[in-house]
Amino acid sequence: MNLSTKATTAVIVIALFSLVGLCWMQYNWLNESILTHRKTFYQKVDLASELIGKWYREDKNLLREIVSDIGSSGALANKTDSTVRSVIDTVLSIYNIQTSYTYGIYDHNTNGDPGFRFVAGTSADSAVLLIQCNPEDRSYGWTGLTCGISPLETTSYHFGIFFPDVNDYVFSTVKGSLITSVLFIGLIIGCFAYTVLTIRRQKKLSQLKNDFINNLTHEFKTPIFSIDLASGMLKKADEITGSERLSRYVEVIDTEGKRLKSQVDKVLQMALVDSGNFKLEKKAVDLHELLIAVSRNFTLLIRDRKGHLRLNLDAKRSVLYADETHLKNIIYNLLDNAQKYTEKAPDIEVTTSDHSEGLVVSIRDNGIGMSEEVQKFIFDKFYRASSGNVHNVKGFGLGLSYVKSIVEAHKGKIELKSSPRAGSIFTIQFPAS
Repeated sequence: MNLSTKATTAVIVIALFSLVGLCWMQYNWLNESILTHRKTFYQKVDLASELIGKWYREDKNLLREIVSDIGSSGALANKTDSTVRSVIDTVLSIYNIQTSYTYGIYDHNTNGDPGFRFVAGTSADSAVLLIQCNPEDRSYGWTGLTCGISPLETTSYHFGIFFPDVNDYVFSTVKGSLITSVLFIGLIIGCFAYTVLTIRRQKKLSQLKNDFINNLTHEFKTPIFSIDLASGMLKKADEITGSERLSRYVEVIDTEGKRLKSQVDKVLQMALVDSGNFKLEKKAVDLHELLIAVSRNFTLLIRDRKGHLRLNLDAKRSVLYADETHLKNIIYNLLDNAQKYTEKAPDIEVTTSDHSEGLVVSIRDNGIGMSEEVQKFIFDKFYRASSGNVHNVKGFGLGLSYVKSIVEAHKGKIELKSSPRAGSIFTIQFPAS
């Protein structure tokens, strides 16, 4: 497919926006995943805190040790601290919370201010702790210890557990997904960059190829014109007309010169279509008159091969708004293929008919036909079937590619029906003028 510079740029921009959108969606998904894991973590912390408080309240001896240590020294003894940690570690393992923590025991502020005052433990990050009523808004675990617990009603201690490495812990839970996402996004970005560079390189090579073909074929034009002119003059020379042998030589030169000119013209036509710079010079064209004119070029050739060329011009509306030169070329190419790719006496039929959406032209032959596999590629540039006797006919595989390009440039459609050894039918539908 030949894309213009604007079309290529549009495709790249759309792909780039899609890639940015994909990265943004992936970022949002990862962010939501982190928030969900964090929320789940603190939900487990809240449950673990309640269980820790329950165990303490059920073990009155441990509570007495805590109250005694705080009352006598303002801190927990090493033995009490070890016992407290043992309870915390056991409960955290139940809820599969595997990260470092600190804990603190707090009392109500004695000066009447809101919040709680740190009295013992390992977490003194906040000397005064303001408690959030909603557990989902807290970033730590919290539970009561001695409030309302007989015979410790004189104290009002609470327990808090904190996780300074919570961000690292939550990140570790999504690290696998994050690394996988970054890896795949990196691969997509790399493939996108490689594709863009390849497209740019291919377009540059295509432009160089077209420039080379244009220069080369234009260089061929001058010697071909000279050969055609010289052979035409030789045909009229008395020395040539009087010699059958020389006349045959001149005829060979003239025929091969015309064939070379035809091939060069096809290359030029295809290069012009590929460049995207060609412009159809549309005007009112009578398709019937054009078919009659083009068919005259093949009448003698087909008759020499004992064949027939029939025109069934049944369309009532035969005038098209089209480029006459290109329209003539596509009819010429199809008729030329029809007679070239026929091993026996050619039997070619050209039919026109009216259609609700325009005009239909059908060209049927009794040639060698082609398989379904070949039909998939027959309109591709430079493609030539490799079976049968197809390669007995010389060419570049440009004719049908040119035909399809010009038909589509006229907003028309071309279809092919064929089978091996049963001929082919090319049907072209042109839109109404």
